[in-house]
Amino acid sequence: MSDDDSLIWQLIASRTIFVHPRIRVNEDTVILPSGRQTEWMNYADGNDFVKVICVDTEGRVLVARQYCHAPRRVVHEFPGGEVGDDESHVDAARRELLEEIGLYARRLEPLGSFLTNSRRSAKMCYLYLATDLDEQRATPDQEEFIVYEWLPITLVDAQIRAGEIANGVLLAAWCIFKARHDAAGSQV
Repeated sequence: MSDDDSLIWQLIASRTIFVHPRIRVNEDTVILPSGRQTEWMNYADGNDFVKVICVDTEGRVLVARQYCHAPRRVVHEFPGGEVGDDESHVDAARRELLEEIGLYARRLEPLGSFLTNSRRSAKMCYLYLATDLDEQRATPDQEEFIVYEWLPITLVDAQIRAGEIANGVLLAAWCIFKARHDAAGSQV
C-alpha cells in the first residue's frame, strides 16, 4: 500500500439531491481515512471541456471577456467549452474557437490538462494551443456575448500580477502555457 492509498475515502452510497439542465448535484456517503462516516456533496460530472490559447503571427495571445452571472462581472477567459458526446477533444477545441471567436485553427497542439474543481468534481479541462488561424464568421450560443483582444504575453503577465485576471481556469491554463512557452525559449 502506498502512502496515497491511506488517503482514499471509501464510497458507501450516492444519491442525487438536485437536478437542473446545466448541473446535477450528488451527495455521497463516505468513510474517511479516520474511520468516520460523513456526507460529501459533489457535482455529477458531465463531459470534459476544452480551452484554447490562440497565438497570432506577432506572438500575441487572444484574451476573451464575457459577463459571467455567478460572480456578476465581466471575466477574462480563453475560448472553449464542453466536449460533445461523440466529439474528440481536438474537434471540440476547433469548434468552440470557431463558434465563439470566428477563428479556424489550422494547427492545434495539445498543451496539457487539469482538474477544474478537484474538491467537488472529476471534470477535466484539456488545453490547446492554436496557431495558423483563419478568420471566419462566429456563431456564439444565445447566452454568449464575447469580446476579445490580442495582447502581448508580457501584458497578460502584468494583468495577472496586478490581480486584474481572476478566472481560475484561465490562470491554470496560463501556467501550463507559460511552462511550455518558457521551456521552448519563448517560442511555442
